[in-house]
Amino acid sequence: MILQFLIENFLSFKEQNILSMVATPLKEDTNLTENVEVSVADTGINLLKSAVILGANASGKSNVIKAFDFFKRFIVNSFKNVQVGEEIDVENFRLDSESIGEPSSFELIFILGNNQYRYGFNVTRDAVQDEWLYRKACRKRAKEMELFLRERNSFKVHPTMPLIQDIVNRKMVRPNALLLSAAAQFNDATAVEVISWLTDTTVMSCSDEETNWNDTLRHFDDPVMRERIVAFSQYADLGIEDIEKIGDVVTSRHNQYDAEGRVKQSVTFPFLNNESEGTIKYFSLAYPIIDALDNGKPMIVDEFDSKMHPLLTERVISLFNSKETNPHGAQLIFTAHDTNLLSSGSFRRDQIWFTEKDRFGASRLYSLAEYKVRGGASFEKGYLAGKFGATPILGNMSKLFLKEEE
Repeated sequence: MILQFLIENFLSFKEQNILSMVATPLKEDTNLTENVEVSVADTGINLLKSAVILGANASGKSNVIKAFDFFKRFIVNSFKNVQVGEEIDVENFRLDSESIGEPSSFELIFILGNNQYRYGFNVTRDAVQDEWLYRKACRKRAKEMELFLRERNSFKVHPTMPLIQDIVNRKMVRPNALLLSAAAQFNDATAVEVISWLTDTTVMSCSDEETNWNDTLRHFDDPVMRERIVAFSQYADLGIEDIEKIGDVVTSRHNQYDAEGRVKQSVTFPFLNNESEGTIKYFSLAYPIIDALDNGKPMIVDEFDSKMHPLLTERVISLFNSKETNPHGAQLIFTAHDTNLLSSGSFRRDQIWFTEKDRFGASRLYSLAEYKVRGGASFEKGYLAGKFGATPILGNMSKLFLKEEE
């Protein structure tokens, strides 16, 4: 499970910003608290199962997801897919004359098995500047162990990591590749475990809709999973009786009724041509959601609520916030525009995050837990009233349509 994710000097984030999934000691709805928190055994830490990020357009919400996506892609692919001398596709904060020359920074703290890991790196388009990996046992007062530390071309490796030390000695790590990625290619057990966990972490954006569709379709050949995906679609009241795949063509089956409302026969449609964009998106989300809940995986989604009815969005969120449907501690982190989510009773203050840009174009990520909210007060009303910031400052659009007096 994710404890926290740090971003600095990446896209619209100039300063260090941290998204934390560690529960704060809030005195709020007891029933909600019992569902949304997961206790990490022997540590005294409780983690949250979900978090929503809201804010005005262009405030930096999507850039949080893009930071997760870059972090994952670079770790998984840097050694095998980035060639010698090739630029790294990282983009730092460009609206400041000093930041543009500094590296971008990323760090993730997470629980994997019986250990807590802290892994991060500083990177420019030319090279990895720094990289570090720490581990400590999941128990109170456990000490953090430095597994390796990379500072420019200098490496310090713990004696218990001989394979990584050998990779360093043989100078097998390119300047534009990560040591963790290289170590996984040579089957270092720790590196393989960490990267396998990252690979299983789903990161989805609206621009990847075709990829999301194909990922779900790939699992449709498994008859058990197909049945669950179809049932998942039926629960959403989409009017679909069945979904079938013949070759690469997916069809949906609907009932045809007579004048008395009796079912006469079935009608089959090409799914992509006849179903709504919302139905297609929901179908594309089906496998990642089922997989995350079955296996306790993190799921990070940009504009999760787009194209879906608010009640359907709330119902899916409730799957992650429930002890019954999410017994393994899957986490859902997503951006949204629908402020109804703030009054749905689905979130505590520490699960609600905002992004806001300052006058210099730099984004800030902060939690509603930083604000005192009167008991029973509506989070949505407070947000729309501007009490928590992160709302757009709208100009007078009517001036565009009014003729100036001569």
